[in-house]
Amino acid sequence: MLAFMLLKSDVEQAGIDMLFGKGNITMGSIDGQNVPIDSFHAAKRFCIQMYQGQGSEALWADCAFQTLKGQYIFRKIGNSVGYTLTEESEKQALWEDAQRASKNSFQGAGYSEEDMRKPEEIYRQYLQQAPLRFRIDYKVSQFLFQGFLPSELRRTDGELNILSEASGARVDLDTVLYTEEDLVKASERNLEPTDQQLKELYEKESLDPGTLKGKDGKPIPFEERKAVLKSKFLLDARKNSLESLKAKLVALQNEADGLQKISALVGKPTVSLRNKSLSELNKINIGKDVFSLSADKKFLQDLSLPGLFTQKKNIGPYRQGEKYAIVSFSGVKLGNPDPGFLRTRENSSFTTAILMEIPQSLEESIKIERPTVSEE
Repeated sequence: MLAFMLLKSDVEQAGIDMLFGKGNITMGSIDGQNVPIDSFHAAKRFCIQMYQGQGSEALWADCAFQTLKGQYIFRKIGNSVGYTLTEESEKQALWEDAQRASKNSFQGAGYSEEDMRKPEEIYRQYLQQAPLRFRIDYKVSQFLFQGFLPSELRRTDGELNILSEASGARVDLDTVLYTEEDLVKASERNLEPTDQQLKELYEKESLDPGTLKGKDGKPIPFEERKAVLKSKFLLDARKNSLESLKAKLVALQNEADGLQKISALVGKPTVSLRNKSLSELNKINIGKDVFSLSADKKFLQDLSLPGLFTQKKNIGPYRQGEKYAIVSFSGVKLGNPDPGFLRTRENSSFTTAILMEIPQSLEESIKIERPTVSEE
């Protein structure tokens, strides 16, 4: 066993680096930049609160990476428009919050001055909850929506006519809604290895000169290695099975009854929506879930596909947060347009849509790399 000792100053500095988001312990990378473990845990806590404690570790971890990825994108946008925050300014703001919280705890709880929570203690607690880098990126993303977006953009006559015509359309569609966690569960069915498979893995590893040896210099017996071999087998099997499942989903979309087969594969029901306007697809209720098809830019692009409403094509998957939807249109009816659109020239939400489009455009080019589990 390798043993090492840190001086007190080393431990203190490591703790300080961790609090300020400069620690060396990482949970992977986003676009080639390391993800500090404290930022990851801050994002994970945010996701647990968002899901109200429901879900699994895998779901929360995926949500945490997507949250950090979104913050990274908005940091790049902020840099491009000249809006950034320094660590010093954030430290000062956090320290002032800690002082106010300390004063309020003293005045409101009836503590003596000796028993009141010190600002230093509250300040450290704030940093333990979320490091500076996470806090700065969060504030930048909030500013871009709340401070940078007000504008005087107005709809043109052509845009108003298109909106008016589209308002009269009604569509029928069927959809399957699922999450990444549903795919993981589906891919893990029937993965339990047999003894024969584990023995084959054991024999393969025994041929490797670098495999673990016992005190006698011989390979560790199979029964003693069985638990570790099972973990390694499942790790590889899960990865391969998930990739195979996603490839099968793509293939099933090309089949006439593909939506029903996809429903059976992921274990989620097919939901039918009838006589819906395009604007109603911004918020569709499926059981306890709420999904916005138009949140994914590909959906609006796919609406122009030839034969979409006559050939019952399965299109998607469309993504909103951690949820995905595959859709099949079964009909479209053109009704009377809403003349009210012709009088609504203001477009206050237009710049919001533009800013949301930028992260979606960058998302596919920005890769997340997670650490692989290795045997010690």
